[in-house]
Amino acid sequence: MHPNYKTNILYDKTILIDRFSTISRLFCIKKCISLDSSCQFFEFTSSKICTIFSSFNKENFLWENEIHLREKKLPRIHFLNGSFVERSQLLSSVSFNLSRNGINLIAPFVFENSNRTTTLDLSFNNLTLIYSNSFYGMINLKTLNLRFNQISQLESDAFKELPSLADLQLGYNSLRYLNGNIFDNLQSLQEINLEFNQIESIERYTFKNLNKLWKISLNNNFLKLLEPIFYNLSAFRILDVSSNQIIFIHNDTFKTFDNLKDILISENEILEINSETFKGASGLERLFINSNKIKKIDEKFTQNVANLIHLDISKNNLSLIETKIFNNLTELQTLNLDFCNLKEINLNTLAKLKYLFLRNNFINFFSQNLGSLLELRLTSNPLGNLTYPLITSPNSALTALGISYCQLKYIDFDVLRNYPNLKFLNIAWNPLNLSNDTFNGFKSLMKVFLKADDFNRFRILYPNITFEIS
Repeated sequence: MHPNYKTNILYDKTILIDRFSTISRLFCIKKCISLDSSCQFFEFTSSKICTIFSSFNKENFLWENEIHLREKKLPRIHFLNGSFVERSQLLSSVSFNLSRNGINLIAPFVFENSNRTTTLDLSFNNLTLIYSNSFYGMINLKTLNLRFNQISQLESDAFKELPSLADLQLGYNSLRYLNGNIFDNLQSLQEINLEFNQIESIERYTFKNLNKLWKISLNNNFLKLLEPIFYNLSAFRILDVSSNQIIFIHNDTFKTFDNLKDILISENEILEINSETFKGASGLERLFINSNKIKKIDEKFTQNVANLIHLDISKNNLSLIETKIFNNLTELQTLNLDFCNLKEINLNTLAKLKYLFLRNNFINFFSQNLGSLLELRLTSNPLGNLTYPLITSPNSALTALGISYCQLKYIDFDVLRNYPNLKFLNIAWNPLNLSNDTFNGFKSLMKVFLKADDFNRFRILYPNITFEIS
């Protein structure tokens, strides 16, 4: 090959396709031809070794080597498993499915004429590395699916030439690190999915200046810290970092994201929520911090998330929650405090609360002014006897009540009859002796869960109520 070619057709990376022994250069040429356009260069040495290249690093090129340029590019795209697609297909296809083809390499510029393609599916292949210019020319690509490969490395400008990309699926790969510039220039990006990788570290402000990006999924990785990796994302709505190993959330992580609606950070190792953990996320509506190791929540933390509608703190190591924590949550409708080791709780300020879950705690008395509450689950709390109103508000909206496994020896059913909208009642697995008139006088009761010993009796006595064994 002539040295004048150096700046015209050599690339930044050397990509070796095949290497083998052969008796003559002719066989090397035939092999190159059989590989179609995947073979751009070949070398035949005096020791009769043939090497096939898809691209060659211009910095490392040694002109004394017998490197030959394959000048004629045949109209096929060839993959290492022996399959191929016609270049004419790439030119004409709007949606292109290469899933489950055993592909383990995408050569640079292989899609350079695919400017009509909007969807490319490369899932369930054997890719390990995405090179720069792998998707060069795909200026109208909107959806790129790379899920279920073995990708461990993305070159820093792997997606640089994809100005229309809206949906990037990188889940179920082997990525450990994200470079700070990897998503630069993707101004059309709306959703990125990186779930089920092995990501331990993400450079500061990796997700930046992407004004259409609304969802980032980083769940099921190995992150230990949640630092300010987001910047200037005006459309950002949903963040999922559940099932990592996060111990600490930096106070500036969410400081400019008042449009963020959902944060899922469950199943991590968080020990404490301080007053500024969610500073800046003033528009947050749903927060999931369940299944962590939280022992302390600062009473001022809700000042930054006063618009919450749904809050899940279940399965943490709390034993006490300060009453002031809930003073700011005037819009809260769903609260989950299951498995929190709570002995008492005061929720009287939550005027709009509709769904309350307090299962598997140590509460022995519960009586609250929660007139809007529709569903109350107190299963597996040591209530003992129930002779007082659980909901003190007149005209209670309560429709479902779960008080199974509550060690109840006695229930004053007149208390429950005062809930005119009560439709579903679970009193199973309590040491109760129920009389035949137990369910007389209930205005709306439709279904009751009770112990097996009482099932047949009440099914006959009250045919308009459905009884089930729990």
